Amino acid sequence: MRVTIKDIAKKTGLSVSTVSLVLNHKSERISEETIQKVMQTAQEMNYHPNRLAVGLITKRTQTLGLIIPDIANAFFAEIAKGAETECQKQGYSLILCNTNDHPEKDVDYVNVLIDKGVDGILFTMAVSSQVHKDVQCFNIAKQTEKPMILVDRTVAAENKEAELPYVNADNELGGYMATKHLLEMGHRKIGFISGPMGEQSSQNRLFGYIRALQEADVTFDPMLTKVGDYHMETGYRLSADLIRRGVTAIFAGNDMMAYGVYRQAKDQNLSIPGDLAVLGFDDLEFSQMMEVPLSSIKQPTYQIGACAVQKIIRWIEHPEQKPESVCFKPVLMVRESTGGVSSDRPQQKERKGENAKDS
Repeated sequence: MRVTIKDIAKKTGLSVSTVSLVLNHKSERISEETIQKVMQTAQEMNYHPNRLAVGLITKRTQTLGLIIPDIANAFFAEIAKGAETECQKQGYSLILCNTNDHPEKDVDYVNVLIDKGVDGILFTMAVSSQVHKDVQCFNIAKQTEKPMILVDRTVAAENKEAELPYVNADNELGGYMATKHLLEMGHRKIGFISGPMGEQSSQNRLFGYIRALQEADVTFDPMLTKVGDYHMETGYRLSADLIRRGVTAIFAGNDMMAYGVYRQAKDQNLSIPGDLAVLGFDDLEFSQMMEVPLSSIKQPTYQIGACAVQKIIRWIEHPEQKPESVCFKPVLMVRESTGGVSSDRPQQKERKGENAKDS
């Protein structure tokens, strides 16, 4: 049975009100001896406050909700890890919701989290999300006055003041860095597999790809771009057509699709990077452990999750101060898959931007 304030009061011989004041850190007029007695007894009895009960008084539960599209994807798992660790540091709990990439679940989970009394919501909408579903989620949060911060997503609004703050990485710069590296390695026919074009991050990576081509006076060929969905099977399927079109390199919009490209190359008896250079985005931990380690654009995934928690807690505690958005700079990790590191030099090279900037 859960230990209550009444149980502690009974064991210490103190009044319920005195114990309550001590445990709620309102003990200015209570002696140090009494405070120590209450705190020691609470620890011995393994007392934990009922967040819902406290929330009825304080209007806060010190709980956040995190909605992500795919917990099986190591990228989102790392975001969740960073968010959870930061929550623990700040005395908050985290409720994790996995939508399996279904927009309808975005709406369902926003409602569930609000019903649970969370103080704020960290939101990574489904990559296949529909615009009206996004707007519905945003409106629910606004109507219930719940702070909401987008994680690894951005959504433009006609009114700048109405835009939700976000924490992500500079996706256009990442797309530019990836393509420029392949160009520097001598490739001129570079295929690109993007994420869903309904996502701003996918569009920005495409913009970066095009910008790098233009700077190198390489004509952009729309037939060498394919729209994917960030899943491995899509990378496998779409890369087959790019290979038929004679590309010498493929830039995949995330590492999961790059893994699919690897499988397609293996099925066609193509060597990486001898016959085909491959570069990903996200730099998942597995990427550097592959037989041919994958060059990739590294996002500070853990830091993105932690930063989002820091921002939303500050917003909860100071509701009049809407937080600034944060855009981290990506890093190009050069490994064997682009031919940038010889087989007898297994170390990796980094090309960095600044750590972060407020937008």
